[in-house]
Amino acid sequence: MIAHKNKVITVAIVDDDVNIRDGLWWLLNNVKGMQCIGAYASWPEAMTAFTAQAPDVLLLDVSLQNASGLDSIKPMRAKFPAMKIVMHSNYDNEEKIMLARTRGASGYVLKNASAPALHDAILSVYGGKEVWPVGYQQHEPSVSSETRSTSIFSLFQKAKSFFSPS
Repeated sequence: MIAHKNKVITVAIVDDDVNIRDGLWWLLNNVKGMQCIGAYASWPEAMTAFTAQAPDVLLLDVSLQNASGLDSIKPMRAKFPAMKIVMHSNYDNEEKIMLARTRGASGYVLKNASAPALHDAILSVYGGKEVWPVGYQQHEPSVSSETRSTSIFSLFQKAKSFFSPS
C-alpha cells in the first residue's frame, strides 16, 4: 500500500473487545502507510487521549459495553471535526446504519470484512469518500429492507442455478 499523498494515515480504534482492539492494532501497524495511534475500550477514554493527537480515521464499535458508539459520533465530530469516523460493527442493521449516517459517520464496515476491504474503507474515508454497505450508498436510490432482501434472494437463486448440475 502506498501512503496517501506520502502521508502516514493515523487510525485509532474504540472497541470494548480486547481481542478486536489487539487484532486491529496489529493489523493497522503492519500496513505500510498506516499507523494505529491508540486502541481504547470506551469513547470517553479515546476523547481524553485525542486531546494530545486526534487520528485521521477512527474505527468505532457500534455497540460498546457501557455506551453506544452511535451516541459518541456527534460529540466526537464536534470536538474533532477533521477526524473521519468509520463505524465497525457485527450488525448489518438498517436502523444502526442510518443512525450512523445521520449522526455524521463517514462509513460503516462490518467486523467480518476482509483486511483488504477494511484497508480500502480507511483509505476511502481518509480521501473524503463515504463507505456504506450495499444499498446505503449516497448515490444509490433509496432501497427498502424488503427490496434488499429480494435482491439478495434473487442473486442467491441465480448463483444456485449456476452451480446446480444440469
